Amino acid sequence: MNSSNPGKTVSLDVRAGLKQGIDPFSEIMAAVKQMSGDETLQIINTFEPIPLINKLKTMGYESWTERPEAGVIHTYFKKVQTDVQVEEVAGNLATNEQDFQQLLESFYDNIQMLDVRHLEMPEPMVEILKALESLPENYALFVEHKKMPQFLFPELKDRNYSIVTNEIDSNHIQLLIFKSTSS
Repeated sequence: MNSSNPGKTVSLDVRAGLKQGIDPFSEIMAAVKQMSGDETLQIINTFEPIPLINKLKTMGYESWTERPEAGVIHTYFKKVQTDVQVEEVAGNLATNEQDFQQLLESFYDNIQMLDVRHLEMPEPMVEILKALESLPENYALFVEHKKMPQFLFPELKDRNYSIVTNEIDSNHIQLLIFKSTSS
């Protein structure tokens, strides 16, 4: 499939929500689940959503992008494999604040702090992955975030990291990211 023949297109403009700090992941995944096999999903955005492209690729979608004007990117997704099951993204999430605090304390002074609450998407994920590249062995990265970073979970799993979360409120999530001990 290519941009010259996308077929029936379902369009989703996520720019307004992103400007308000709203992560469009749930809305996009809901649209994906409702699409029929002959439909193409068009995401209108201000950046190329590489994590979304990678996620939907694992679900049997091919993608392509167009840049109709400066600062506007249209990313298209078309189902090409029908035997791929939709996988729910899930992290190794802490069940309660006490579990999170105990794990945090187990790292003692071997913690690097990172606050990404002031950053706009996709910068928090970029900064977290950059920090993990230089994280010393046996250290954990403690992240203050404003949203649950859905696209980060599969990236961390691919890189053999575990993540636990502690939700302070709807606009404040704490993440503890560390190298998994099992391969």
